[in-house]
Amino acid sequence: MSEEKKNEEVKEEKKEPINEDIKVSPEVKKLQEELETFKKKYEEAEKKFEEADKKADENEKQVEDWKNKYYGVYADMANTRKQVQRESEDFKKYAQQKFVEELIPALNGFDTVLKKVPTDPNIKSYYDGMVMTHNKLLNVMQQLNVTVIDPAKGDKFDPNTMEPFATVEGENDDFVADTCFKGYKLYDHLIRPACVLVTKKAEKKEEKKDDTKKDEKK
Repeated sequence: MSEEKKNEEVKEEKKEPINEDIKVSPEVKKLQEELETFKKKYEEAEKKFEEADKKADENEKQVEDWKNKYYGVYADMANTRKQVQRESEDFKKYAQQKFVEELIPALNGFDTVLKKVPTDPNIKSYYDGMVMTHNKLLNVMQQLNVTVIDPAKGDKFDPNTMEPFATVEGENDDFVADTCFKGYKLYDHLIRPACVLVTKKAEKKEEKKDDTKKDEKK
């Protein structure tokens, strides 16, 4: 027998037999049970955290949705408030329009009567009284923010504030020859346009000259 084999046999003899049935102490068992319990609780806690994260994400989405809805409703309310305020202002501005429309015929009458100044002293006193009354009415119109449209002769015809009563011959087209009735505006709203005579350039009479020449040749 070789020396190497002898040494191997000696080593095998020195090895202690492994006891597979090692008894575990109660303390170790208790620790193992606590570790298992902790492991289960840790896994449950992880699941709860995951569920909480999902709910948090859902809550954030809901919060964003509610924010968008809130801002949308707020914008609608702001627009509605502006519209109501604008309509209220317009109502206040144009509430006196009917009153102004009722005054216009009286003002037209004054304008017609006051065009000619009387020479008779007895009539002149009545005329002066009418002028004072007319001025008072104009002051009332001014306080109501009414603008009088009174085109002068030679002004360019403006279809936005004037309407033609008739056309008369003139040097150029579309100029005011005379004002029949004044116009009135309440703020920027046209109540009645000014009624005017509009110029129209006279046509040249060439055809008649040609006819007379033909007659002379004959």
